[in-house]
Amino acid sequence: MKFKTIEKYTFVEDKHRQYLEELSEFVKQSEYLPKYHIYPKSGLMNDPNGLAYFNGEYNFFYQWFPFEPNHGMKHWGHLTSKDLLNWDDKGIALTPNMEYEKNGCYSGNAIEKDGLLYLFYTANYKTENGKIPKQAVAIMDKAGNIEKYINNPIIDGAPVDMTGEIRDPFVFRKDEKYYMLLGAKSKKEKGALLLYTSENLLKWDYIGEISLSIDTGYMLECPSFIEVDGKDVMILSPMGLEKEELKYQNQFSTLYLVGKLDIENMKFDLEYMDEVDSGFDFYASQAFYGKGNKPMMVSWFGCGEQDLPTDKEMWKHGLTMPHNLKLVENRLCNFVSEELNDLFNDKNEFNSNIIKTKSNYYHIQFNMCKEDENTWVRFGNEDDYWELNFDFDKNVIQLDRSNLKLKVDINNGLKRCTEGLNKEEYKVDIYVDNSFVEVFINEGIKSFAFRCFNLNNEEHNIHFSNENKGSINYYNK
Repeated sequence: MKFKTIEKYTFVEDKHRQYLEELSEFVKQSEYLPKYHIYPKSGLMNDPNGLAYFNGEYNFFYQWFPFEPNHGMKHWGHLTSKDLLNWDDKGIALTPNMEYEKNGCYSGNAIEKDGLLYLFYTANYKTENGKIPKQAVAIMDKAGNIEKYINNPIIDGAPVDMTGEIRDPFVFRKDEKYYMLLGAKSKKEKGALLLYTSENLLKWDYIGEISLSIDTGYMLECPSFIEVDGKDVMILSPMGLEKEELKYQNQFSTLYLVGKLDIENMKFDLEYMDEVDSGFDFYASQAFYGKGNKPMMVSWFGCGEQDLPTDKEMWKHGLTMPHNLKLVENRLCNFVSEELNDLFNDKNEFNSNIIKTKSNYYHIQFNMCKEDENTWVRFGNEDDYWELNFDFDKNVIQLDRSNLKLKVDINNGLKRCTEGLNKEEYKVDIYVDNSFVEVFINEGIKSFAFRCFNLNNEEHNIHFSNENKGSINYYNK
């Protein structure tokens, strides 16, 4: 089809609908589409926003520039589901058509109050002299009607010691009060976590900066706060962390902090921290409470600026599957929600060192035991594969996509390593969804989310370094 050139800061109007429908039909022909991951109908999808279980169903919002697979004028897309398996596309929830948000409706979260869902977001506002940070809110009723608050922005400007880089409100309730976290960049070029408070979710007062005993880089993005197994968990996405051999290997990182948020003394008492995920394509996680107040998380299946094969097909990125959160020995585990395993109802056992797959949409489960110095499993074919490697002697787990014919994001490296768990046996769960792959070690104490483009709906081999047994269950819907 013939693509149109549309200015970067253009919001969707009725005159664009037919073209977007044509783009959506074009995207449906892509050879790299997933079946059980959320991806954009067209254009670029990034941060998950406003995740909530509201009015008997899940509401997922997300950052979306629908016109092309690049960062541009961000809208909020909207999906709903009663079971995390079947999703209804509700289209655009927030369109940046007001002056205070003239450069986009950026990220934020949601909270329910009095039968209404409050959607908080950053109203992106650029000037010749830089950004003026503005935070806004829209309110959704149980019928799905969304209206922006007439007195937006609810926070306008920055504290005196901060730059204009302030965004991604995360609102939560604690001790009968409402609080808002904001990621920021200080005038000292350091990442900062700001805290505001409110009695009614509409009028906000600044409290100050929360002290964090970690490297916050030059900017903090996408803060989340949630209680997991009786402890406070903070999830943050700092930009500018120095790369280490076994950490912070992506362009940007996402960390979790386990401990206690001490609001009175404006600090987080840290007990343990680590990266949330060690894969190539993971960022901007958002925590939320699902059905039955279950702590959950969804993340952006992407990271930074990347060139991907899907660019020419006019779509880019997606979201991870919904993950449940729990603590194991003070570590945060993020593992696939159990509802999703109902998708894989073609069940097969194996006991071999080579498996010929039946499709490219499956969940494979097996154990990796210490038998040799290096124990590995490869996915693909002899000259075109990715590898998961366990070095038991060095206590290192490595994901390697350097043997793929179609290499992507080369500038950010072709291997990802993380410190192991000092075990002689690991439980491994891998979810392959065409070009989307999620790997979980010991039910999510360690994980790797990444894209690969060697499978393309075709059958392929799974090759173990030693004979292994387990199950491979195919998506059959």
